Amino acid sequence: MSLLGRRLAGGPCVLLDGGMGSMLLARGLEPGDAPERMNLDRPEIVTEVHAAYVKAGSDAVQTNTFGGNSIRLAHFGLAGRCGEISRRAVELARRAGPRFVVGDLGPTGEYLPPVGAGDPERWAEAFEEQGRALIDAGADAIHIETMSDLREAEVALHAVRRCSSVIPVLASLTFERKARGFFTVMGNPVVESLRRILQAGADVAGANCSIASGDMSGLAAEAQRGVDGRLVFQPNAGLPETTADGIRYGQAPEQFATDMEPVVAAGAAAVGGCCGTDPTFINALRQRFPGE
Repeated sequence: MSLLGRRLAGGPCVLLDGGMGSMLLARGLEPGDAPERMNLDRPEIVTEVHAAYVKAGSDAVQTNTFGGNSIRLAHFGLAGRCGEISRRAVELARRAGPRFVVGDLGPTGEYLPPVGAGDPERWAEAFEEQGRALIDAGADAIHIETMSDLREAEVALHAVRRCSSVIPVLASLTFERKARGFFTVMGNPVVESLRRILQAGADVAGANCSIASGDMSGLAAEAQRGVDGRLVFQPNAGLPETTADGIRYGQAPEQFATDMEPVVAAGAAAVGGCCGTDPTFINALRQRFPGE
């Protein structure tokens, strides 16, 4: 088992990074364009963002490949460049000097019938292509994240496992808080969903995006009580607010870290941030959890 695999299996909590998209927007990414394009056109900017997280205290940075599957890339004129983008992303992350590089793999943006016209076989091919490229380029783990449909997460897990049976794989769903608790948009509850993710082949299961750290702390407590397995959590930096300068998140890094403190104390395998978080949030977490 690799060093990262041992950490995720039972070692000290792995501190991941925070948001990538907002950091790239602040550095010149055109709104509405694919962040992955910057791996090709502005590689120094991508490495600069990774380096900021390493300096803030991240043990692991996640590659700029969230939308890097072939289905999603085709919408931005990048069809056929999944492998190139994925390999470059691992290289750019590695240049920043992190302890670990995690290959980031997000959803296709499609839904299965009757909601949409998604084809699970086509999804599987896209996820396998991206997973293989990230693994071959030297990623230390794969993180399948921001999956709103449990079935798509399972397709992605099976596809990545065809690429490697040994690389650590994390898988995170995105949940909303309802009157009766936390559910995916498809109606799947937390504990049942994370159990299924682990059964499908994930080494670590969890939640990211959609909710802020206060709600994520509550979701994590429910998961940690009901799921027998290693867990990962990456909340947003509060609720998004529309301003004249664009979307802003109002939470302070210290409150974020305070909310996540019991999550780590309860034995989370990994924590980090999602939308709206930046290196100040990761540094606030690092100050609370010095690590190894």
